[in-house]
Amino acid sequence: MAIRKPQASLVEPNLVTLEAGALVHRVHVRNYGANAFNPCRGSPTRFAPVYDAAGECVPSLYAADTLEAAIHETIFHDVPAAAKRKTVPRTLVQSRAHARLEVLRDLRLASLRGPDLRRWRIGRNSLLAASPKLYPEIARWASAIHGRFPGVEGLLWTSNQCDPDTAYLFFGDRVKPEDFRILNARDGLFDTTFLSDVRRAGRRCGVTITV
Repeated sequence: MAIRKPQASLVEPNLVTLEAGALVHRVHVRNYGANAFNPCRGSPTRFAPVYDAAGECVPSLYAADTLEAAIHETIFHDVPAAAKRKTVPRTLVQSRAHARLEVLRDLRLASLRGPDLRRWRIGRNSLLAASPKLYPEIARWASAIHGRFPGVEGLLWTSNQCDPDTAYLFFGDRVKPEDFRILNARDGLFDTTFLSDVRRAGRRCGVTITV
């Protein structure tokens, strides 16, 4: 399966405003600050790395509107749905942290929900359910949106891992760490309540946290 490249005449995306006061959840590598953007490190993800028009990598921050979706989009992301025994090592949980963030100003996000994608003649599954092997091709869409629409500050879509919840990606050259207030933060290595929440999410989908 190949992902169609964004057309040169890409029409403006449908925008959604994430209003000031909204709360989002972030599960992230624990050596990053709770509201710090990923400085283009680590493995490719569905919509990152993002490159600007000059070819420079744009820092990014993933989040979700619920803790469960944030867990599914990170810790449980690579667990095959069809696996007979679905497990995640405890060490993976302990390498992560959870933050609840308050958005401090209105943010303009491109909506990548199914009807919005059809505006571009591309199916939801092409971008949101395709194999990780296709991440570099999918991320071209994020770069195209960033490069062609300077008023867009990030993306939102229906979580493929935990529908109908919403996932977000914020562009680090347009959204700043100080645009988020850290309401609480938990380090997975030291705070056992985070491990308990991950286990609870795992019970719903049949994922076991192993020692």
